[in-house]
Amino acid sequence: MTLRFGLELVERLVRRLLVIMLVIVLIWKGPIGLPTESSASSPTILYPGLSFPASFRFAPDGRIFFTEKNTGNIRIIQNGTLEPTPFAGLTVATDGLEQGLLGIELSPSFQSDGFVYVYHTDWDRTTYHGRITRFTAIGNSGTGQVNTFDVADPTPSSTNHDGGYLRFGPDGKLYVQVGEFADPNQSQNSSSVAGKILRMNPDGTVPSDNPFPNSLVYALGIRNGFGMDFDRQTGQLVETDAGPNRDDEINIIVAGGNYGWPLCMDTCSNPSFTNPIASFTPVVTPSGIAYASPRTYYFGEWTSASLQKLTLTQSSTVASIGQVWSSPNPYNGVTDVVLGPDQKIYFSTSTEIYQYDISSATEPSQPDSSSTIIFVAVAVGAVTIAIVLVASRLRYQKSTLSPDLSHRFPTVLAARPLDSAR
Repeated sequence: MTLRFGLELVERLVRRLLVIMLVIVLIWKGPIGLPTESSASSPTILYPGLSFPASFRFAPDGRIFFTEKNTGNIRIIQNGTLEPTPFAGLTVATDGLEQGLLGIELSPSFQSDGFVYVYHTDWDRTTYHGRITRFTAIGNSGTGQVNTFDVADPTPSSTNHDGGYLRFGPDGKLYVQVGEFADPNQSQNSSSVAGKILRMNPDGTVPSDNPFPNSLVYALGIRNGFGMDFDRQTGQLVETDAGPNRDDEINIIVAGGNYGWPLCMDTCSNPSFTNPIASFTPVVTPSGIAYASPRTYYFGEWTSASLQKLTLTQSSTVASIGQVWSSPNPYNGVTDVVLGPDQKIYFSTSTEIYQYDISSATEPSQPDSSSTIIFVAVAVGAVTIAIVLVASRLRYQKSTLSPDLSHRFPTVLAARPLDSAR
């Protein structure tokens, strides 16, 4: 009775201590050793009430040049104000929702040559075309219109999958995303420029070092991309490509790469195809993408009406993708994303241009080590007490049951002295 009473007293005390320690673990609000990352400030509308800015670029003097998709006008925002007179205007085909005045890019030598490039769709009464037109900026006016590229719709009357995004590379070449005009077979047709990423000299001619001789084609197997940018340190080209009803993609583009469409989507077992680094099902329709810092990009989503942050590993695989902003209007998706000269992210929807200050975002930080040690000690202590409690109860039960079990298990009981002698 004395042993039993003593054990019960100890158990009552230990149970209370165990309860206290478990409560501490459950309500613990301090850090537990996981990295945390602070968020940047929320994006703010910088320029509201715009007419479908499909794509935009910053000039060295801070002006913003942007395309009005449905009007065919190139507009300028200067000193925070939309200039009342368009920089230039084009007659564009807008029979389909993806047609119009689409991509825009400024010459790397804009300060000296004033060249502004735009991609637009056109109708010649028999065939749709995708064209690149160059203007020369004289103040806020576009002059000297020159056509530098023309692709005829192979169907010839498709009104979607036009592509049309423009980006100058660090090599001074102009890179162009051209859709397959809703004819998937064109993406694998090496003699066609549809369904491709093209690489051309600023005047539209073929660079001598392109991967396919005498061809503008830089990469093939593209469906309908509208977003790409280069890593400022490595020159690596990352692009977005819209899938059909599944498998939107983010790809790292290499010279001569084949990205599978329409023969393969997402991960392919055929080594002839280059797999995406990310794919999305259900579709989100990724759009403009902008390099922000080493291995960090921001890209827009048209269908999901959001802005996403993409982080890559040293080996260019995806470390993380996370949403940083979602439009209050699900039908007002993101069209383009640009890193501004002030190192802030700017992005456009069909009605506004937003500014996103990413400078307040910090690198993942580790919590205070002393807090982590306390948490771990409490948790380990609680588990230890629980084990001791169970063990003491089992010992007590064995001591009370042993006399009654000796006639049932004589061999086991006889062996106990040998066990204790080890």
